[in-house]
Amino acid sequence: MGRRLRPVFDCLAPGAAAVTDVALKEYFERRIDDLEKHVFRRIDDMDRRYAQWLDLNDEAINKAEQTMNARLNAMNEFREALKDQANRMATRVELQSMADQVEELRRNRANLDGRLAVVSGGVSLVISLAIWFLSRASAP
Repeated sequence: MGRRLRPVFDCLAPGAAAVTDVALKEYFERRIDDLEKHVFRRIDDMDRRYAQWLDLNDEAINKAEQTMNARLNAMNEFREALKDQANRMATRVELQSMADQVEELRRNRANLDGRLAVVSGGVSLVISLAIWFLSRASAP
């Protein structure tokens, strides 16, 4: 737009004195052809830039997809690790069952300890009585 249009009279051959209809027609046809070429060059340039922009946009989308997929894969691995960890943990029902079993074992041990105390007391009494009778029997 900043270019100045060539004066109409530049189309005349040197030494020509007047502007004719044919000269004007040729001048305007040349100007129209030049403008058409300029417009088509600009359109082609814009098409090329748009195609480059689309290619760059596709590359950016592909990179973003790859990054997102990598992130999602890492998140899935983390979820799997948490799931495995949760599967290895005892449930409340299992813990309650184990607590009940431990309590029953404690009661059984206490019962057994009581029985052993009574039995050992009885054995001690029997041995003491046996020693006492033996000592009486061997004494003159």
